[in-house]
Amino acid sequence: MLYLDGRQGLSEFVRYCPNLSESIKKYVTNRWRNKKHLRQNICYVFSGDYIIYYLCFIETKYINMASFRKEILGQIERIDTGRIFTFRDLSFETEKTANVAVLLSEQSRKGVLVRVEKGAYYRPKKSVLGLGKLPVYQDEQFRYLTEKLNGYITGAYVYNKMGLTEQVATTITIATPNPVRRFRFKNLDIECVKAYCMDYPDESLVPYLRLLDAIKDMKRIPGTTGQDIYNRVKSQYFNGYSLLELEKIVSLAKSYPPRVRKVVADILGDIRRTVLQTEMAKTILPTTRFNLDYKTRKTQLR
Repeated sequence: MLYLDGRQGLSEFVRYCPNLSESIKKYVTNRWRNKKHLRQNICYVFSGDYIIYYLCFIETKYINMASFRKEILGQIERIDTGRIFTFRDLSFETEKTANVAVLLSEQSRKGVLVRVEKGAYYRPKKSVLGLGKLPVYQDEQFRYLTEKLNGYITGAYVYNKMGLTEQVATTITIATPNPVRRFRFKNLDIECVKAYCMDYPDESLVPYLRLLDAIKDMKRIPGTTGQDIYNRVKSQYFNGYSLLELEKIVSLAKSYPPRVRKVVADILGDIRRTVLQTEMAKTILPTTRFNLDYKTRKTQLR
């Protein structure tokens, strides 16, 4: 019989137990040493066989956790450096979420991972110039945010890239079906606006949505007038689109406000796509009146 109390420590038994690995001996010894209240206030009487069984159970649990850690760390290693990931990108049983959270936090403290926000991390790239860890690229921040908010980048930042304005945006706009309050993410100021159409099958349609957003915002795009945007959208985009592309725009535009549909119809008329113009015009009530700040080709010829 073995008495486990202040008179005889568990470490004395564990140290000479032949059926346990060195790692579990160290683990159990330290656990017992750090819990003085157990040694002082509780006296256990166990047979040696029971203790061996109990410690072997602990060792199995210890080995399983070590295997689990190795699996999660392996999954993290397979994620590209610089790519932001969350719990959703890792495969594990739901009941082990807390263990994964502890592991990610631990890796962040060690510098293996960089924490972006709660539950989001990335493996930093190392500079070839010896400048330390490189920050996450802006495009990757955009990808993470649009996936998180189920939206796409739009607004003045995109309009500048599209050549519609020379003004450089200080705020990033995300169109999403569920807009949230303005917030800051890393070094970016983020605002959310309502997305009028999220029922699209793939990312290839996003450029058309951005074009319709520009038409929607044509009065508010900095450094331009409504006529500027009308002319640029028509000459830089609509004039170069195929019939199939224009049909996609007409289909998407039906989810936008009447004013956007009116502008699209006018542009289609200017480029002599009368069939599509008629289709678009039919979606607008005849009694609707618009305060237009642009002139169509037909109006300009008068």
